[in-house]
Amino acid sequence: MMKFIRGRLDRLGVAHFTDHAGNIYATKGRAQSYPCIVSHTDEVHNFRETGFGVMQSKSKRNKIIFGFDCLKRRHCGIGADDKNGIWICLKSLEEFDTLKCVFFVGEETGCTGSSQADLQFFKNCRYVLQCDRKGNSDIVASYCGTALCSDEFLHDAKPEQFGYKQSEGLITDVIMLKNRGLQVSGVNLSCGYYLPHTPNEFTCVEDLKKCFRFVRHIIKNCKKTYCHKVIKKPEIKYYKWQEHLSEIPYRNSLYRDYDFYF
Repeated sequence: MMKFIRGRLDRLGVAHFTDHAGNIYATKGRAQSYPCIVSHTDEVHNFRETGFGVMQSKSKRNKIIFGFDCLKRRHCGIGADDKNGIWICLKSLEEFDTLKCVFFVGEETGCTGSSQADLQFFKNCRYVLQCDRKGNSDIVASYCGTALCSDEFLHDAKPEQFGYKQSEGLITDVIMLKNRGLQVSGVNLSCGYYLPHTPNEFTCVEDLKKCFRFVRHIIKNCKKTYCHKVIKKPEIKYYKWQEHLSEIPYRNSLYRDYDFYF
């Protein structure tokens, strides 16, 4: 996959470099500020040898793409998580004159690539988009109750016009960047894959195109830098007095550590 991406960037004439972790950083054009899109290059499925085929349904309205092992006669994942995101990055680089993209390694093993990424690369970015969310309608704007982007960015992006709604998400590269101190707004977008991390994973082509249209809209219309800093809230725990603690068996560390509370 890394070889494929570098080859495509070379054909597009896009400047790029690879860091010590293996992440690929691409910059197209010269500008004071850039829109930025990121994706990850790894997947959870096993390496495919002979017999694997990528299939498309015949339906023109809701065409899907899925993987099938013709020798074993069973479905197998296609790595749409996050090949869909890679596709959107490369299509955006084809279309726009100024753009930054990063292709991270090791997201599925704990964001190992983005945890080592060079944050200086994002200093002149207006925002960071990641297309690495299942379904077709989520714009992940918060993580564990902590906002990832500014209200101004959400207002200008107009997600509702494209059928997107705010959602809370799981850890991924853009969230890792925010936790490490990324100073601009970052979000993760649904990009049309379904049943990720399973043999039945598939992509709905129309939903993937819908995400690309939303990304194009953001790039064309969100021209300012949307500054945003993560403010981590203190964790607050509440405990209730238990009058009959002796009647409760000591089943876990909670009761051992708090002798008078649960």
